Amino acid sequence: MHCFRTIDEPSGLTFTATERPGGIRVVTLVGDIDAATVETFDEALATGERLVVDLTRVAFLSCAGVRSLLEANARTRIAVVVGGHAVTRSLEATGADVLLEIHSRVGAALAELTPVPEPGREA
Repeated sequence: MHCFRTIDEPSGLTFTATERPGGIRVVTLVGDIDAATVETFDEALATGERLVVDLTRVAFLSCAGVRSLLEANARTRIAVVVGGHAVTRSLEATGADVLLEIHSRVGAALAELTPVPEPGREA
């Protein structure tokens, strides 16, 4: 058994997207985010006014993936959900953890992005 993928082994990334009340799109990613899969990651982040990006099932996040997160954050409001040490380390090493809204649970990220109704107005 080995812990590292060699260059000859395929990498993969899949995502699902669901719409939540309040116009929040939750994107759940599974796999590795690296040079070979960053196009798929960019596709996952391409639409939505408010995005919850669930990276709890991502085993690896490269600098290209961090750049994609920061670019998405510049054009829309995002909250990132992390669960693994490797993803957290990538965000911390690049300083992206200071620029992004980071959460440990999807529920907390949804709460962060849910619009608060103005007093006297119904939601």
